Amino acid sequence: MLARGAPRVAVIATGNELSEPGSPLVPGRIWESNTYMLAAAVRQAGGVATRYRAGDDPHTVLALLDELSAEADLLVTSGGVSMGGEYDVVKAALSGSGAAAADMSFGKVAMQPGMPQGFGVVGQARTPILTLPGNPVSAFVSFCLFVRPALAALQGMAPRPLPSRRAELTGRVSSPAGRRSFLRGVIAPDGTTVTPLTGQGSHQLGALAQANALIVVPEPVTAMEAGEAADVISLP
Repeated sequence: MLARGAPRVAVIATGNELSEPGSPLVPGRIWESNTYMLAAAVRQAGGVATRYRAGDDPHTVLALLDELSAEADLLVTSGGVSMGGEYDVVKAALSGSGAAAADMSFGKVAMQPGMPQGFGVVGQARTPILTLPGNPVSAFVSFCLFVRPALAALQGMAPRPLPSRRAELTGRVSSPAGRRSFLRGVIAPDGTTVTPLTGQGSHQLGALAQANALIVVPEPVTAMEAGEAADVISLP
């Protein structure tokens, strides 16, 4: 559907291990940060975001998605799509026999972070849904690459890729063969150089919080040395 005004986006995090910030954190639990991060990204891209949390029960998740599909212009989930993991709750919910009103595609994208992805429509209104990975950096990079263009379309605009440029690396970077890596970095004020950050794990929000850019390492390349020019995407 074409949104009128700012698209209404429901942002849903899945996982029984999630605790709301400010509540007691007991062993086996982690803070729920993804919906805060993704909701802020939605607002920055011109949408109106509402946050939700769900556990690891596919029936509960499906019921929530079906309910929200009648209210939102776009659904965005994080977690539960890890392609064979024990708790692929979103994939199970939207692929099961009860998901008659869902039309979904799940697969692996040759990128890092953010390989497991899913997209489709859900509910009687056939509301579009994008299912992102659960690791925070994976979710954010996926948002930049896939959700932002969807939000532009819902606002009746052509996709607006984030600004990119060529900049000289100040340090060495590496990447798995066959995947396009999006590494966190800091572009110098004059835009001529970019410094890779330490802590490139997809769970490490600290480096993402420091970054103002993503360094792109193409699929065939496994390493780039200091002094080489790289494609760099500026973060909003």
